[in-house]
Amino acid sequence: MAVKSESFGNILPVSYQYELSAAVYRRIRENYEAYLHWLSSNGFAPVDDFRNRLFSFSNLYIPRIRVEGDRLHILVKKVQMWISFLPVRGTRAFVEQLFSGTTFVLGDRRSRVELAVEEIIDCPSPEFGVEAEYLALSPIVFMVARSNRSMEYIGPDYPTYADCFYHSILGKYERIFGRPFEGDARFSWSTLSEPKRKGIFMMRFTPDESKVIGYMYKFKVAMDPLLHQIMYETGIGEKVNLGFGCVEVLRRGAPDDKKETFLSEKEGTSQKII
Repeated sequence: MAVKSESFGNILPVSYQYELSAAVYRRIRENYEAYLHWLSSNGFAPVDDFRNRLFSFSNLYIPRIRVEGDRLHILVKKVQMWISFLPVRGTRAFVEQLFSGTTFVLGDRRSRVELAVEEIIDCPSPEFGVEAEYLALSPIVFMVARSNRSMEYIGPDYPTYADCFYHSILGKYERIFGRPFEGDARFSWSTLSEPKRKGIFMMRFTPDESKVIGYMYKFKVAMDPLLHQIMYETGIGEKVNLGFGCVEVLRRGAPDDKKETFLSEKEGTSQKII
């Protein structure tokens, strides 16, 4: 995406996650009939809310920045973002309709940046084996209930974090397919880098302002290949609909040809869009 600094400048708030997600969903609302057709053509109920977990998107990838306080200065003329989708039939045409030739204005009352989509690039989904290594492209968010029923954001050092991780994927499988997962239940998870805590403000400078805590890190997971695919295409953790939990593969094991995958049931290939 080209940075149109002549419109409003080149400065974003450091916490631009909410504005980015709002821009994505605005394009879906404006093309809602195409969205419903895309869902139904892939075997999903047309009544599905577009905020469900059938896709995920990353933070902006900005190669050169300067941070001053809560402002982020973009020092390049182009930025990128990744959007990945689980359904595959007609996805390229759907994404073209949503984003090709469009512009986004991101920011808050203090600073804004206009971004113009110049190119959409297909990135075919990998074939997964049992084990793979990942990099978080946007903060991964998990919450647990305290004794007083309030919610607490947790990081990878929390005692039951791996359980939260696995049950998040199992819950997503059940929402997508309408039945509990009955495949290989073996699971292991570990970090490969020191987690970096990220506090992201939502709806900054409004009465509804809040803060989401997530973590950026590299990690290794061993689980059923179908669960790998679901996590890769639709993100991991909570608040994925706001752009959290998008991941990229660093390394993967050899696929097992005997394992069922979602792609074996559908035509075409899944995509990541830049």
